[in-house]
Amino acid sequence: MRKKRDVSRTKTESNDSSNGAHRGRGGLLLLVILLGGVVVFGIVLTRTKNENPTGAGSAQPMPSPVYAANKPAQEYVYAGGKLVAVTRPASSSMDLAVWRPSTGVWWVIDMASNVTAETFGQSGDIPAPADFDGDDKTDFCVYRPSEGKWYMLFTGSGNTLGVFSFGLSGDKPVPADYKGDRKAEIAVFRPSTNTWYLQDTTQGYLGAWAWGSSGDVTVPADYDGDGKTDIAIWRSGNPATFYVLQSSDGGWGVQDWGVTGDKPVPGDFDGDQKTDFAVWKSDNSWYIRKSSTGTAISPSTTYGIQASDNPVQADFDSDGKTDIAVWRSSNGTWYWIPSATGSSVQSTWGQSGDIPVAAPYRRY
Repeated sequence: MRKKRDVSRTKTESNDSSNGAHRGRGGLLLLVILLGGVVVFGIVLTRTKNENPTGAGSAQPMPSPVYAANKPAQEYVYAGGKLVAVTRPASSSMDLAVWRPSTGVWWVIDMASNVTAETFGQSGDIPAPADFDGDDKTDFCVYRPSEGKWYMLFTGSGNTLGVFSFGLSGDKPVPADYKGDRKAEIAVFRPSTNTWYLQDTTQGYLGAWAWGSSGDVTVPADYDGDGKTDIAIWRSGNPATFYVLQSSDGGWGVQDWGVTGDKPVPGDFDGDQKTDFAVWKSDNSWYIRKSSTGTAISPSTTYGIQASDNPVQADFDSDGKTDIAVWRSSNGTWYWIPSATGSSVQSTWGQSGDIPVAAPYRRY
C-alpha cells in the first residue's frame, strides 16, 4: 500500500501596470521571471531541507568540508592478475574489486584482466565508493568513524583528495545519487536516532530525514524509476517489509517481502530501470518481485551459501539487468549468473578478510 503526503506549492501573482512603453513591458517581464525563479528556488529549498516523514531529526553532522591533513596513505602499484574468461561488451564498466582492511589496499580488476592496486584508507575505515564528481568513474572513498570524516579521490580532477567532516562514530555510510544529477552525495544513517543525513560535495548540507527504526537494514536505491536514489530500509519480521521514501512524489512505498532470517538483495533484475524488491533466503534461494509486473520471478533461483557468502548482485554482463551474485570470503571467489546467458561464471579475486566493493572504476 502507499501513503502519500501533500506538498504545498507557492504561487506568485503580479498585476500588469504597464503604461504601454516597450521598456516598461520588458522590465515587468524581467521582474516576473526573477520572481518566478525565487518561487521555484523556495520550493526546492523547502522540499530538500524540511521534508521528514516522521518528524524532525537530531542535530546535523558537521557540514563544512575540510581539506587538510590526516590523508590516508596512497601509492600506485600494478600487479598481474588472472580472471576466468567471460565475454562482455567492450564498453562494460563493472569491475571486480575488494578492499583489504589490513593494508588499506583496493584491488581492482577489469574484464580485460587489467589490475589496479591503490593504497587508500586504514584499518577501522569503512569503504564507501561512489561517483562523487560525475565523471562516470567510481571514486575510491572511505568513511572513518573514529573521526567522522570522509576521504575520497576524485578521478575527474586527477585523483584530487577530498576530505569532508560529516558523521559520527556509529553512523553507517550510505552514499548514492539522491538528487539525480549523476553525482553521489555524502550520506550517513544514524541508528541511534534512525535519521538519514545528506550533504553535497559542492553545495553543502542538504537535510535530515527520520526514516527507519532500530535493527532495520538500509537499502537505498531507485525504486520508483525517476533517476534518483530513494531513502529506504528493510525491516525484518514475519512478514519482513521494505519501506521506501519515494523521491518522485514524496510518498511512502511499503512492500511486504521476505521473513526474518532473509537478507535484502534489491536490484533491477528485470531491466525496467526500477529497483526490484528481493531477498536471499536461508535455503539459499533468491526471491525477487519484478517491478515491471508486480509478480515474483519464478522459479526462484538457488545460488550461494546464505550463511557465509556476501551478496554482490550487480549487472556484470552489461545487459541492463542485475545478475544474481555472491562473493565467497573463504576462497576469495566471485560467483554470478549473467542474466543474458543463465550460465554460472566464477572468478577468484580477493582473500579471506577482504570486503567486496565491485563497481565501475574504469581505471583503464
